[in-house]
Amino acid sequence: MSGLTDQLWERFGRLRVEQVPSDVTIVASQCILDWFGCALAGSREPLSRILCEELAADVGACSVIGTDRRADPARAALINGAAGHALDFDDSSAVMLGHPSAPVLPAVLAAAEQDRRSGADALTAYIAGVEVQSRIGMAIGDEHYAKGWHTTSTVGVLGAAAAVGWLLGLDAEQFGAAMGIAASNSSGLKANFGTMTKPLHAGQAAERGLLAARLASRGYTASGEAVDGSQGLARAAGCGELDHDRIEEWWNGWATTQALFKYHAACHCTHAGIEAMTSLLDNGVDRDEVERVTLTVNPAILDMCGIHEPVTGLEAKFSLRGTQALVLAGIDTAAVATFDDGPINRPEVQALLPRVAIATDDTVDDLATLVEVVSPSGVHRAAHDVSRPAIDLVAQGEQLRAKFDALAVPVIGDTAAADLAERLSDLTLIADVGDLLALSR
Repeated sequence: MSGLTDQLWERFGRLRVEQVPSDVTIVASQCILDWFGCALAGSREPLSRILCEELAADVGACSVIGTDRRADPARAALINGAAGHALDFDDSSAVMLGHPSAPVLPAVLAAAEQDRRSGADALTAYIAGVEVQSRIGMAIGDEHYAKGWHTTSTVGVLGAAAAVGWLLGLDAEQFGAAMGIAASNSSGLKANFGTMTKPLHAGQAAERGLLAARLASRGYTASGEAVDGSQGLARAAGCGELDHDRIEEWWNGWATTQALFKYHAACHCTHAGIEAMTSLLDNGVDRDEVERVTLTVNPAILDMCGIHEPVTGLEAKFSLRGTQALVLAGIDTAAVATFDDGPINRPEVQALLPRVAIATDDTVDDLATLVEVVSPSGVHRAAHDVSRPAIDLVAQGEQLRAKFDALAVPVIGDTAAADLAERLSDLTLIADVGDLLALSR
C-alpha cells in the first residue's frame, strides 16, 4: 500500500468503539439522527420515487427508508444514499469539503442490516469511514473541488469502502484493495448541482464503496496506490502533490467532531447570507422597504450557489439570490416545502430577485457572507459565518431533535419517530441494526 493508505489502515482499520472519545461518539450519533431525518423526508422526493421504481422490489435483505420496499444491499445503499441527500439538508464538513454522512452511512446501514450487526458496530464503522474520507479529502485539498469535482462523491466512495471494510474485518492488504477499487469508481461533477443527479452522487458513492469492500473481502485485487500514487486518483484529478502537512495537522484529532449541521433546507453556502439577512430583519430593517441587497461572498461560492435566475426548487437551493428573495418574502427557509417549485415562482419572490446583487471578495471565508441592505432608513450591514462547529453539544442535540421531528413525523408518525430517535441516542444498546431500519420503513 501507499504511505497514506497504510497510515489510514493502521489508525482506523481496526478501530474499537472504546477507543473513541465521548464527544466524538456524541457528534457521530447526532450526525446519524440528522441523516435519518433527512433521508425520511427525502424519501418523498420525486428522485427517490424514480430510483425506487427502477431499483427496489418487494423482497431483499435491506430496507428502503420511508417505504415498504426492499432491495439488495448495493441498491439499498444507492436509494437510501440519494434520499439522504435529496433535500441537501444533511450535514457537511469544511474539513472534507463535502457531506460526510451522505455516502458513508447508507453503505454502513445496508451492510449491517444484511449481516444483523449491532448498533455499536455500525457506529464504529461509520466513524472509521468518516475519518478515512476526511483525511483523504484533506490530502487531496481544495483544488480538486475547485476544478469541478463533487467531493461528497469522489472522496465519499472511499469513506464508504473504509466503513464497510471495517464491518467485514478487512486486513491491511484487503483494505488497500478496497481503496483501489473505490478510487477507480470515484466520480461526481459539480456541474450537476441543482439537479436530481447531485443526490445520486451520494447514493452511487455508497453503493460503489460497499461493493469495493465486498469485492476486496473476496480477494479481488487492486492497487494500494490508487489513491495517492503517481497514477492515482489525486494526481489524475489534477490536484498535484498531496497536502501531507494538512493531514499531519489533524492526524491525532477526530474529523467527525467538525460536522456542520444545516437548519435551512438549502446548500450550506447560502446559510450565512440567510442568517445575516434574518438578523437585520429581526433588528428593525423593514422587509417591505428594502430597495437593494448586496451579498459579498468568496468567488468560489458562485460555483455552488451562483444560479442567477432560479425557477425550480432545486435551483433555488443553489441560488444566493433565490434564498435571499425567499427570506425577504417572509418564507421559512427551514421548511422542506419552501424548496418545492411553487415558492420560488411566486410573483412576490420573483419580483425581489432583481433587487439582490452578488459581489465577490477572495478575503471572505467560503462559508461566510457580508450582507448590505439599502432602504429609506439608511444602509444596514451584517455578517455571518457558518464554518465553525458548535461547542455546546447539548444545545446542538436539542436543535437536531427538533429538526428530526419536523422531517420524520410526517413520514412515519409520532410514535415511530420518537422510538427511532430514542434508539439512535445510544446506538451501543442496539443489538440488531435491522430493528432501527424497521422503524424507518
